[in-house]
Amino acid sequence: MVVILQPNIFKNKTILITGAASGIGRGLAIHAASEKMNIILIDIDEEGLKETQSLIHNSSSLALKCDVSNFKELSQCKEQIIEQYGRVHFLFNNAGIFLEGRSWKINNQNWKRIIDVNVMSIVYGLNLFVDEMIASNERCHIVNTSSMAGLIVGPAFSPYTATKHAVVGLTRSLYEDLKNEYPKIGVSVLCPGLVKTNIMKRDKSGLNLDNFAIDQHETATLNKEWLGEGVKNGMDPIDLAKIVFDKINKNEFWILTHPEFLEVYKEYSNELILSETATLN
Repeated sequence: MVVILQPNIFKNKTILITGAASGIGRGLAIHAASEKMNIILIDIDEEGLKETQSLIHNSSSLALKCDVSNFKELSQCKEQIIEQYGRVHFLFNNAGIFLEGRSWKINNQNWKRIIDVNVMSIVYGLNLFVDEMIASNERCHIVNTSSMAGLIVGPAFSPYTATKHAVVGLTRSLYEDLKNEYPKIGVSVLCPGLVKTNIMKRDKSGLNLDNFAIDQHETATLNKEWLGEGVKNGMDPIDLAKIVFDKINKNEFWILTHPEFLEVYKEYSNELILSETATLN
């Protein structure tokens, strides 16, 4: 029996991870180090960045403090990245913030902030790095972090749900744009369930949310508490990272990490099928 060895698509390649100061971003960075990658860590939380970098061993790394929702700041980071590594092969648009509430009770400042971080930071990452990934003519990959909230809907999670649905739509469009003309650029959307992260903490520096305007409705408060408990006891980000890298290696678009939500996904999609069937009848 002849064993065909698959080429290692990660070793000595450069990976950029936003939201790298904790949680999923930190787990991805630790796994990337085990793959012997060059690792670029970007986050607004400078202390957290240093902690992540201290956990990376046997890999070259660059930690850059940056508000990824600010195109100018991210552009300046790109200049340092090019100087040190030349180009990015694996782009993880992972930064995100959480905000609960009913859609009509979210003020404009908070809507703008969550859209800027959860959606526009991804747009900026694509603007800055995709053309050079294409020009490299090398195997590259883009992963945009959405959430199970990008596939299903619950009450009083409107701003988070809206932005995470947007990430799924944006990423699928990117996939369709690249798959035929530029097949060496893989694209995945990461839709994790409950993962042990700091996303529920409002004291994280740089959120710039208007805390006085956050919806205090009972449903919003209870659902936030439920999600907080789930996150506290969620999947270890290092275990999640193993799933993510395996999916990238297989060049798969969907990265779903929590099979226990499968029935919920089916229920949501069946609404569309049943509605269309009713229309035809």
